[in-house]
Amino acid sequence: MKKSLLSLICSLLCIYEYKSQDIHFSQYAEQPALINPALTGANNPSRASIGYRNQWRSVTSPYVTYGASFETRFNATSWQQVDKFRSMTFKKKTAGRVAGGISVYKDNAGDGNMGTTQVNLSLATFVPTGKKGFLSVGLQGGLVQRKLDNANLVFPNQYNGTGYDASMTSNETFQNQSSTYGNFAAGVLWSYGQNDPSIFGKRQLKGNIGFSMYHLNKRQSYLIKGKNDRSVKYVLHGDLLLGLPNPDFAIAPSYLFQFRGSSSELLAGMLVKRYIKMNSKYTGIIKRSSFGFGFYYRNKDAAILSMQIEIKEQLNIGMSYDINVSRLKTGTNARGGFELTMRYTPPNSLLYQKKAAK
Repeated sequence: MKKSLLSLICSLLCIYEYKSQDIHFSQYAEQPALINPALTGANNPSRASIGYRNQWRSVTSPYVTYGASFETRFNATSWQQVDKFRSMTFKKKTAGRVAGGISVYKDNAGDGNMGTTQVNLSLATFVPTGKKGFLSVGLQGGLVQRKLDNANLVFPNQYNGTGYDASMTSNETFQNQSSTYGNFAAGVLWSYGQNDPSIFGKRQLKGNIGFSMYHLNKRQSYLIKGKNDRSVKYVLHGDLLLGLPNPDFAIAPSYLFQFRGSSSELLAGMLVKRYIKMNSKYTGIIKRSSFGFGFYYRNKDAAILSMQIEIKEQLNIGMSYDINVSRLKTGTNARGGFELTMRYTPPNSLLYQKKAAK
C-alpha cells in the first residue's frame, strides 16, 4: 500500500512538473548539447557519445533516459592543435572556425510512460582571444515531441476510501496526449588552456566558463489543458583541469547552475584523476590513459558518486550513482539513479604536428 501511495504521489508530481522538466544527466559534461551549444567542437576535433540513466526504480516505474550525440569541426586541417591540453590554435589571418553537431535524446518517465523525444542540431563558431584561449558562440535548433499515456495513471478521485478503484472516473481533462514543438537555444563560451613548462612545470591547466539560454521561443503547447510555459532556462557552467605537482595526478572541479522561472538546480563537485601512462612528447605513439573518482552534490536532491576510465585518450567510460537526499529519500531508501556514459574521440592527426608557418 505504501508503494502504491508513493506511486500515486510521483505520478501526480510528474504531471504537475512535466511542463518544466528537461532531460538531464548527472554527468552533464558528457552531454554538451544539453548544457551549451557553444561547447560544440570546443574540446575535441570530433567526438561521439552515448548516455543511459535509470532513476527511481525503487519507487515506481523507473525514469529511463537515453542520449546520443556526435560533433565535429569542419575543415579540421585549419585547426592547428599542437598540445592536447592547450586550447586550439589558429593559422594567422583566420578569424574563426565552425563546428557542428547532432544529438538525440529520449526520456520515459513513470507509470504514465510520459516520454520526451528530442533532436537537436548545433552550430558553433570560434574566435581566438590569444595563443591560449578562444571565444565561441553557439546556436541550437531542435524538435521536441512529448507524449503521455494516461490509461495507467491514478488520481485522487479514484481513491474510494480504502484503495484505488479503476472503475471510478478520474475527472481529469487532458487537452491532448501528444505535443510537438520547436526548441531553440544560444550560448557563449570562453576557453583557456596551456601546458607551459616555464610556469607550471609538467602541470597542465585547462578551463571553460559558459553561459547559455534554452527555450528561447517560449513554447506554449502542453499536454495539460491551460498549462502554458513562457519561461526561458538560463545555464551557467564552468570546469577546470589542473595538473598537480605530481604529474601522475590532476583534479577536475566543475559546476552547473541552471534556473527557469521559480525552479533552479545547482550541481557541483570534483573528479580526481590518476594517469597511468604519459604521452610520448614527440611521436605520439604512446597515448595517455587514466582513471578517476569523484564526488558531486545536487543541491537538496542527491549526492553523486562518479568514476571515469579513459583509455589511450580515445575511449572514455563514465559511471555514476545518485544517492537520494531529497524528501523522497524515505520512500526510495536513499536510492537514486544509475548512469552510464561512453565517449569516443577519434585520433587527432594534427595533435603532434608542428604548427604551420603562415
